[in-house]
Amino acid sequence: MIDDFEILKNNLQHKDHTKPYRRFGLKTQKIKNRKAILLSQLGILIFFGGYFAGLPSSSGQHEEMLNPAGLFSTVYQVENLRGDSINLYKYWRILPGTTLSVNIINPVSMPNESIEIIKNSIMSTETMSIDDSLLHKGPKNSFSTYYLGWKGALQSTPDTKIPIPKNFVITNSDKENGDIIIILSNIKDRSGNTGYTKTVLEGDKIVKAFITIYNVNALSSSQLETITRHEFGHAIGLGHSTAPEDLMAPTIDMTYPYISDCDIMSVVDLYNEKSDGTTTCQK
Repeated sequence: MIDDFEILKNNLQHKDHTKPYRRFGLKTQKIKNRKAILLSQLGILIFFGGYFAGLPSSSGQHEEMLNPAGLFSTVYQVENLRGDSINLYKYWRILPGTTLSVNIINPVSMPNESIEIIKNSIMSTETMSIDDSLLHKGPKNSFSTYYLGWKGALQSTPDTKIPIPKNFVITNSDKENGDIIIILSNIKDRSGNTGYTKTVLEGDKIVKAFITIYNVNALSSSQLETITRHEFGHAIGLGHSTAPEDLMAPTIDMTYPYISDCDIMSVVDLYNEKSDGTTTCQK
């Protein structure tokens, strides 16, 4: 496309190309018409160049977008949503007791406090009890347990046919070493996306996962924690939930963005190979 622009530009800027025809009105008009055509072609090239440059790429990726209302809208291009369920994807096939390495690449030099927030969303074993009525899951004064970190949530699961990753070690390196790579970027995605998750597969198993969080310096602590928690769920193998209040919903409700019993049950079904691709939650 650059060559087309240069040719058109040169044609339009060649000021002397009408001189031989100045005494002949018909030929001068032809030159004017030709110039108008060139201008039209240039306009078409500019329009379509800008149009295609703005289209999102389609690479089977997961992306998050912060909309004006402060909610995180997500796009996951590998599964279809149906019913009140959580969609399942591929899984890690590891030996029992295996420790996965999580490497945080921090070229934007975020403060240690922010790095600790990211670590906490993965490594915390803290829980909280939330009234089911607040999330429309049950009557008032019935409660459910939610986890603040994936380590605690995954360690609460029973043994499964395929071992669930339950042990993690977090490192900080500028190399892409590790099983799950979290890349912190200060770049603003052109489409407004705040997160991107890509899993690398070998057959039907995950062998590596990449999480990119964009425009990190513009995120609040709670937003950074929630994005990491949500994306890490994808890195483990979960898709999207059709329950709008769930952490794994395509649009994340920031009211209670924690790991639910439904998320945990979905992981268990996935690693037991007991599902047709979704888990239907009881609450």
